[in-house]
Amino acid sequence: MSKKKTMDKGKKKKIILTVLCSLLVVFAAAAGVLFHEYKKDYTCKEQNGFSMGSVVTVRLYGDDTFKKLSVVKGIIDNLDKEISRNREDSAVSKLNENGTAESAGAAAIFTECRKVSELSNGAFDLTVGPVSSLWNFDGDLRKVPEKSELEKALGVVDYEKVEVNGSTLRVAEGQQLDFGAVGKGAACDAVSDYIKNCGAKGGVVSVGGSIFAWGKRNRAGDKWRIAVRHPRQENAYIGVIQLSEGFVSTSGDYEKYFEKDSKRYHHILDANTGYPAESGLASVTVVCDSGALSDALSTACFVLGEEKSKALLSEFSAGAVFVDSELNVTTYGEIDFEKTA
Repeated sequence: MSKKKTMDKGKKKKIILTVLCSLLVVFAAAAGVLFHEYKKDYTCKEQNGFSMGSVVTVRLYGDDTFKKLSVVKGIIDNLDKEISRNREDSAVSKLNENGTAESAGAAAIFTECRKVSELSNGAFDLTVGPVSSLWNFDGDLRKVPEKSELEKALGVVDYEKVEVNGSTLRVAEGQQLDFGAVGKGAACDAVSDYIKNCGAKGGVVSVGGSIFAWGKRNRAGDKWRIAVRHPRQENAYIGVIQLSEGFVSTSGDYEKYFEKDSKRYHHILDANTGYPAESGLASVTVVCDSGALSDALSTACFVLGEEKSKALLSEFSAGAVFVDSELNVTTYGEIDFEKTA
């Protein structure tokens, strides 16, 4: 074989590998804002599934981790059975129907997130269930509710009326809890202890727009790379967060929305008005040491807007990436972020 043909083959191989790597980056950005460079010095086992109304991806690094993937997925499924308002057999559905229910998971999550409601002056409120039901973003018949309907629903939105006693939850008459804004982050919390103690070298769990990253992905100890999805370009990302360990959650107006009379209505509701938040933001990504809080904070910050969010983030020592409707990107707090688009 001639030297020229050998070189041609080498160039073709390099081009093919470059294209494949580019496609992997695009697919990773679309599948839950997870992005990292894979190095084969640790064995990596992966499982994909569906829970919490979202795609779930579990990756464990190290030997003998395959059987543990199903355990992680099972923990997430069990939490879904407690807090999903879209499951008739869940504890939260029973709570919304009967006014009281037993659920250690739901009680713990509500208690942890109550402070976000307090410090955001109610911009974030898990009792927004009656309002979100009117919008029906999880169903097929999406519509803009009548103003009178929203006013009536807003009359029962008040996190302060929820009683928590151990694992017992009680809501006031007409109230409904909706854990949709924190469930995916809470799922990351639920699996974190198991992953840290199961014998894996490292692990990454992605539940929709929430991610938990821990340990090492290679012997060099390189940081995890988490992509922040581009809010206006499908299958693309606008930047990358690097972190050694932690929880990352993104709230964006692109996740669930519909258009009517040339106006865009997204699913991130302002609990004070009943309407989709109009803060000038397209997405907010929050990094902190709790999955539920990262999820709650990303929602609260989206509602509040960038300037009003800073004091809230400071209370939880959290960092954030803000992308506004003009695609300007700014950061707050200690966060290692590199803009790439």
